[in-house]
Amino acid sequence: MLTAGVITAFFQHYRAGSWSYTVNLLRAMDALAGIERRIFTVDFLGRPIANFNNIKHLTCPFPDSRLAKVIWPNTVLPLYAARARLDLVHATTHYGTFVPSRYRNVITIHDVTPLLFPETHDRMQVYYHRHILPHVLKRVDAVITISEQSKQDILRCYGICESKVHVIYHGVDGRFSPEASTDTEFIRGLPSRYILNIGTIEARKNITRLIEAFALAREKGLPQTLLIGGVKGWRISDIEGIVERYALEGAVQFLGYVEENDIPPLYAKADFFIYPSIYEGFGLPILEAMASGTPVITSNRSSMLEVAGDAALFINPLDTAELAGKMLELAESADLRADLRCRGINWAARFSWEKTARETLAIYERTV
Repeated sequence: MLTAGVITAFFQHYRAGSWSYTVNLLRAMDALAGIERRIFTVDFLGRPIANFNNIKHLTCPFPDSRLAKVIWPNTVLPLYAARARLDLVHATTHYGTFVPSRYRNVITIHDVTPLLFPETHDRMQVYYHRHILPHVLKRVDAVITISEQSKQDILRCYGICESKVHVIYHGVDGRFSPEASTDTEFIRGLPSRYILNIGTIEARKNITRLIEAFALAREKGLPQTLLIGGVKGWRISDIEGIVERYALEGAVQFLGYVEENDIPPLYAKADFFIYPSIYEGFGLPILEAMASGTPVITSNRSSMLEVAGDAALFINPLDTAELAGKMLELAESADLRADLRCRGINWAARFSWEKTARETLAIYERTV
């Protein structure tokens, strides 16, 4: 019998990519847990990340503070996890354990952007990745990452044994579908035709160039409104000022945080979706848009080529004119939109959270 704990300690106030990964992984694991697989969520504040049927919760108490991300996994967690007789602990963010423990350790590293793009992260994140994460990676028994691109980055930056690193792709929640109901109060309040971008608003997401490209396309007759959903990340520039500079007030709208239930219809009603990021460890919104039947424009960089397959239009994210041209091309061609819609739905169907959960549990069992 396998007894595993999945750390959910660092998601109380931040619902971004790693939160989505953890919640969806656990939801799929919940259906696979039982007598032979006992799964626990583990945190220090007694706030389970979600309600599950088969997954139980283990609290390892510790005061909430920024330093908890380093201190708790290396002091309190090993003691409580050993008492609970966990065979394995899985850290779904990079905040893992570097001290000896009685159980096996698995960690998910989504990307190494604090090393690749240190200017887009605060100094504590950069310090952690440079000076603490190497010690965690020496101690762990298995590393899960989310794309071949991220695997190669991890191997290059940390020099760990390749056999220790396993690629397991994200899945796509079944809620994302062309049939998602768009007759909601939230959707009724949006423009009738819009282009969508969604994700944490930070420098790496390339929102400034997206707005500049949108301004170029508007000058040539692009009819849609640009909707940008997501909260502001660390040290983001004044993107509202860029909107004013190009006189795009009303044509560009910032949605802020979008409630989870509103995201599927937001994708499904969009004319198309643009994800011009400079770098991604995976880029889950690409697949969510495709599963929703929404054509996608994305970058020809990092994992985005890997994730989007042959089902998207690709652009150089540093070429504003090229992005503007692709917007116009897609807006003007119903045939191209229909082709991308069909290809995207078929491509996204290859990715499921059940598959992600089964492959993750296989790593647990192999590691133990």
